[in-house]
Amino acid sequence: MNALQLLKSLGEESRLQIIALLDRKAYCVEDLAEELKLAVSTVSAHLKKLQEAGLVYPVKVQYYSVYHLKKEILEMKLNELIPPETRSGANSRQSLRDKVLKVYFKNGKVPRLPTQNKKRWIVYLEIIKLFRAEHSYSEKELNELIRTIHEDYCLVRRELVDEGVLERKDGIYRFVENYHEHPGFYQKIWQMSEGLIS
Repeated sequence: MNALQLLKSLGEESRLQIIALLDRKAYCVEDLAEELKLAVSTVSAHLKKLQEAGLVYPVKVQYYSVYHLKKEILEMKLNELIPPETRSGANSRQSLRDKVLKVYFKNGKVPRLPTQNKKRWIVYLEIIKLFRAEHSYSEKELNELIRTIHEDYCLVRRELVDEGVLERKDGIYRFVENYHEHPGFYQKIWQMSEGLIS
């Protein structure tokens, strides 16, 4: 069963009406068309989509095809429809994070930043954990904080400002909690790789 095809087949009002009728009893195409005030050809097209999605099946009765609803499909939970490879996405993200932390972090510090954008953002996510909401940082205080993880605090500070993670005003820095709502370069690369944006 193709979960995407199934969900797409439900994205049409007439098909939902057909499913509602079939939930009560089996129908032939002509009777469905009469109930819904639609052309027989239109109902046939909808039934074809629903059949391809695995939601309905026809049974030949003399000269007619009588359609039945596969109720067990509608009774499935959403997480049963999600394919295993999709569910494993979170695991693959965690696996990448673990790998980056293992390779780039030495005794809690990062001697060199990753050149690959996705990996650099993972390192930056660790640095971001150091920042406190609603706290004002002087440049010196912020530099010392960043240096606990990476020596080139100028680069990290500048890139986190570019990312919208930090905002600077009159030499004072603040952490922007909702930075992800206006993603910068590294965040966009990360989100594209995760299929969150195209």
